[in-house]
Amino acid sequence: MLKPYVDHFKNDEQIITYQVQPKETGLTIYQLLRNQLLISRSLLRKIRKSYRVRFNGQYVDFSTQVKEGDLLEFNFNFDEEADFEPEPMQLDIVYEDANLLVVNKPTGMLVHPTATERTNTLANGVLYYLKAQGNHNLFRPIHRLDRNTSGLVLIAKNQYAHNYMSNQLKRNKIHRQYLALVHGVITDDSGTIDAPIGRVKGSIIQRKVDPVQGKKAITHYRVLKRFSNATLIALSLETGRTHQIRVHLSYLGYPLMGDTLYGGSDELIKRHALHSWKIFCRIPLSHEKKEFEAPLAPDLQDLLNSLIQK
Repeated sequence: MLKPYVDHFKNDEQIITYQVQPKETGLTIYQLLRNQLLISRSLLRKIRKSYRVRFNGQYVDFSTQVKEGDLLEFNFNFDEEADFEPEPMQLDIVYEDANLLVVNKPTGMLVHPTATERTNTLANGVLYYLKAQGNHNLFRPIHRLDRNTSGLVLIAKNQYAHNYMSNQLKRNKIHRQYLALVHGVITDDSGTIDAPIGRVKGSIIQRKVDPVQGKKAITHYRVLKRFSNATLIALSLETGRTHQIRVHLSYLGYPLMGDTLYGGSDELIKRHALHSWKIFCRIPLSHEKKEFEAPLAPDLQDLLNSLIQK
């Protein structure tokens, strides 16, 4: 039996457990961690070297074979230092487990601090929330939303979860759906916008459809409800380019309501009418399929109600 130089299993709240399944009998611990739980090689080296894995309450070599019912324990809680301060904040938490946090972000809030805005971001609030739990890992969002896009954000609570979820994202296995209100009446019930997106010369913010230098960008849309001069649509992304939905809808001729940067009017709403509505993914360790949903932000719901009443 191996003997650690530091005991990382003193605090029960930091311990994540996994019970070996029948189909995993006969695998080595290394095979189980790498191929079944999808822990990256670099993290495996890190947790093995620092004795952050126990097998049936003991520290053993990773060549040890497992059988149904065996218990693995992990401590992925590393003492990491963020370059911004934690800040108490009211978070709208949609889902939480030992590895994952799903938050409904309000409009007007940045996901991460910038060089000029260091406070009042989602990162400040989540970091404070995690530290209050005794979790000293970094803030690790799986994806970003624009400041004025409301809705769901996936956040990993440790390095393992971040690797696991990021791998899904790269393989297009995390499916995100958005709700949007656009100017004009879209006649087709559904469609796909396949148009490369690139930067607008001289701007660090604005993007455009650029068939020559742009990067591949694909957006699918589905009409939910038509109004006299507006349409409520659901959208899903195959790619994740900056401002992708905003640029594509403007290119299609139906800019987001409130999106003055891309041709919309802010007469009825003072921000682009876009909401991260649903996320479909698998969660770390169990690989269980999950669906998360966030209701429309109050300002978007008010806009929708006003369009319905006209």
